[in-house]
Amino acid sequence: MSASSFRSERSPFTWLLEREVVRYLKIWQFTIAGHIVSALLFVLVFGLALGTRIDSVQGVPYDRFIVAGLLGQAVLIVGYINGTTSLFEARRDRYLHDVLASPLRWWEVNLALVLGGVIRGVITGFGILAIAMPLTGETVQRPVVLAVGAAGTLTVAGQVGVLAGAYARTLDHVYSLEALVVLPLGFLGGIFYSVSQLPPFWHALSEVNPVFYIVQTLRIGFLGSGDIPAGVALGVLWVFAIALSLWSLLVFRSGRRLKQ
Repeated sequence: MSASSFRSERSPFTWLLEREVVRYLKIWQFTIAGHIVSALLFVLVFGLALGTRIDSVQGVPYDRFIVAGLLGQAVLIVGYINGTTSLFEARRDRYLHDVLASPLRWWEVNLALVLGGVIRGVITGFGILAIAMPLTGETVQRPVVLAVGAAGTLTVAGQVGVLAGAYARTLDHVYSLEALVVLPLGFLGGIFYSVSQLPPFWHALSEVNPVFYIVQTLRIGFLGSGDIPAGVALGVLWVFAIALSLWSLLVFRSGRRLKQ
């Protein structure tokens, strides 16, 4: 067969996406199972052990109330860790230079990295729900809201991770951002409480927290209602998702920061 008639079995984009997925599946005990166990421990300790001492929230048993928030936090953390470790290590080891010099278009590189985080988030999310839903009796009241909200959450998580990986200069930056930004925003986003119970100042402050809208969309999907209307929650969440995606695409289009 002549060289001109050769066709690769898979496109370069598929190869890069496969590499991203295989990278964390090889050590799934740490990259996936660890996050599932962590979220379920919160359900067991706060929901089941302490739930009997806590009054229901908005008429919902406490163990069911916190599932949506814990799911959103787990997906956000997984997306952040996946993007930062993958892109930062590729930059540090100069492997990314080879990828950028390949026939792959800049937006294909971005999409492959983000989809790698999205797939990891989906696997982690389903793992959490597979145990938490039977354990707590959680149900899905508004599946369309849940599906659209989950897609927005996965997009935000994937793009946040890629952006952090593009801007981080050291591993200390990677871990510091998680400890000082991602985790605090999650805990202050209404995972363990209803924002409607807060004083006016703290209520207003919560509404500028992007994680608040992640929690609300998922909670409305599961429970049927939340602290804000479903349309507002989904609208703000997708504004964040689109804004982060555009920012991320601009970073990859210029390529300057990726080569530093």
